[in-house]
Amino acid sequence: MEKIQINQSRMYGAVVLVFDNHPEVVEKFPELKAALEKFKSGLTVIDQNRQVQEYRAEGLTTSKVKLREDLIHQILRFSKVLMAHATGVGDLKLKTAADYSESDLKRKSDSVLFDIGDLFLNEAIPVKADLTKYEVGDAELENMKRLLGIFKLAIPLKRGANNISKVSTENIADVFKMMNTLLKEEIDKLMGPFEFTHPDFFKTYKNARIVVDYKGGGKSIPPEPPVNK
Repeated sequence: MEKIQINQSRMYGAVVLVFDNHPEVVEKFPELKAALEKFKSGLTVIDQNRQVQEYRAEGLTTSKVKLREDLIHQILRFSKVLMAHATGVGDLKLKTAADYSESDLKRKSDSVLFDIGDLFLNEAIPVKADLTKYEVGDAELENMKRLLGIFKLAIPLKRGANNISKVSTENIADVFKMMNTLLKEEIDKLMGPFEFTHPDFFKTYKNARIVVDYKGGGKSIPPEPPVNK
């Protein structure tokens, strides 16, 4: 990402942190909550595309091998957990679908491996309450989702790495534009009344909205004016 985008993404993270630290306020305002969820989704897309941008063609093969190993490890864990769950509840269909060994998975193509992981994730989500006794909860589900997202982006062959990086650069630019518009046209306006009803919350938000130009080594220069003001 460009330097200005890195600085803006830091601001986005600071904004999200403000709202995460005041859930009791956000919950009372559905419009603000909905806008914030959209904003967080945009931040996730930026992170995913940034990971593709940071790929270097020289190291793509090595990175992908490690990523594939990590995904196989997680799929095996879900396989065992879903097998145990299916056995306990008498779900023969799930028991059959979840029956994979490590050697089975290693022989699968990247696209098929992704499909298996995606299938296991979708099977686990509806019964996650029953899987907690196997130490599979929200964190493990999110980790699987994250791995699948990164792996899907890594599936194209090495010769396509430069094209992927170009596309992701364009995608990031579009998402930054959407994020800044969302802040200016929705979230900033929804926050207006809090200047009088929750002044400390409002002030913290306004401070978070300032983009700071970070230099190398963790030092910074005086903040620039807020974006889109």
